[in-house]
Amino acid sequence: MNIKTINYLLGRLLQVLALLMLVPLLVAFIYQEGFKDKLYFILPILISGLGGSLLVKIGDEQGHIYTREALFTTAACWVIFSIIGAIPLYLTPTNYHTFLDAFFEMASGFTTCGASVANDVELLPHSIIMWRSLSHLIGGMGILVFTLAILPKSNKESSNLLQAEMPGPSFGKLTPKLGKTARVLYIIYLVMTLITVIFLMFGGMNLFDAIIYAMGAAGTGGFANKGLSVGYYDSRYIELVLSVAMILFGVNFNLYYYALIRSAREGFKSEELYWYLGIIAIATGLIFFNIRGYYDDLAYTGIQSLFTVSSIMTTTGYVSADYGAWPMFSRNILILLMFIGASAGSTAGGFKVSRFLILFKATINHIKKVINPRRVTITKLDGKKMDEELEEAVNKYLVSYILLFILFMVIVSRDVENFEAAFAAVATTFNNVGPGLKDFGPVSSFAAMAPTSKFTLTFAMLFGRLELYPMLLLFSPYSYKKLAKRK
Repeated sequence: MNIKTINYLLGRLLQVLALLMLVPLLVAFIYQEGFKDKLYFILPILISGLGGSLLVKIGDEQGHIYTREALFTTAACWVIFSIIGAIPLYLTPTNYHTFLDAFFEMASGFTTCGASVANDVELLPHSIIMWRSLSHLIGGMGILVFTLAILPKSNKESSNLLQAEMPGPSFGKLTPKLGKTARVLYIIYLVMTLITVIFLMFGGMNLFDAIIYAMGAAGTGGFANKGLSVGYYDSRYIELVLSVAMILFGVNFNLYYYALIRSAREGFKSEELYWYLGIIAIATGLIFFNIRGYYDDLAYTGIQSLFTVSSIMTTTGYVSADYGAWPMFSRNILILLMFIGASAGSTAGGFKVSRFLILFKATINHIKKVINPRRVTITKLDGKKMDEELEEAVNKYLVSYILLFILFMVIVSRDVENFEAAFAAVATTFNNVGPGLKDFGPVSSFAAMAPTSKFTLTFAMLFGRLELYPMLLLFSPYSYKKLAKRK
């Protein structure tokens, strides 16, 4: 690997982190928080800014960014951001008793998981609340996407960086220039977030709360500043607004670009989009009929069903009701939605609808082939013949996904009393959902978990958000055998 190129890239990323942390520092001044609260951010800003400048100085701006460099840089960046970003939380006297707790929380923030170890978020200062939610906004679209969007120029091989970070089985540039692609994505993203803020304020939220919940919906993360999450407001309007927002942010952002800039017809040809919306509709209907006896008002039952399905399917993790108390049928549907996730190219986690669609079509064709061996079958996606390499890549990803899931669950099961709780804990973190079921349900936190399990689930979140391979490379001994410049 080209270590000088990696140094330069990480240096620029650390400089960006220092700039991002100025936002919660500004909030600390606005809300007139104490000197210590401000110092909690000044310290990591200095560490990140000075450390980044040093790495840039010893790095190589013109070096090549091959796939291996891109994967390694992406994984290292997300781990380093989570560690440095955890410093203000650890220094804050409430909720985060160990640095591991703070690391867990910030990894959950940047990966847009939303799982928390905070037992009383309402005790946190505004600056910490803002920092937690801002990490959702940046991590949702991607740290490297954000960096490439604001950099004045980018390496022609920087597409390898985006490919390593963007969720989904395939990657495509929207414009010939990569920096412009990143800026287009972020403009759409931020405009949609702003619209969500405005609609939430119409529902009675103050500006600060509206920003917090809008950033959580945009990044499909789910951190809230109230202990009851969205349920605190007891507002059907707010729940409906957030339901629609979560669904929209779970759509592939490339489709928005096609619809707005090119052709609306081209943008909405996507089979994945129709499957995504269809799964939400079917799951909402099934849960509605299953829980209709739990609430007196059918309209309220419908909104709760839609909100919870939208929250889980998009892996946001906002809570408006204790779905852990719902019937087993509904809980099983929610567990299934945790694994499916939303669309590729969205801010959501999970396995992705596109991968399930590819596996489903390939399985149907295989069954046809078994019935009639002479039959020629072609797997099509969006009306076009699907690349066999893509199908093979999805199969390999599935195998890796299952093996890692089992590994994480075996480790966590040492500290958890029953299978369902261990399964739910791994499912909700690995798929970046946040709240799960049983002991780690919508009204619980991960605070009581043993340190080994917290550490394991922290990296489960990172593995899930980066879709395995960057993190596998980071932990591979092979990556460290040759840190000299690649010839």
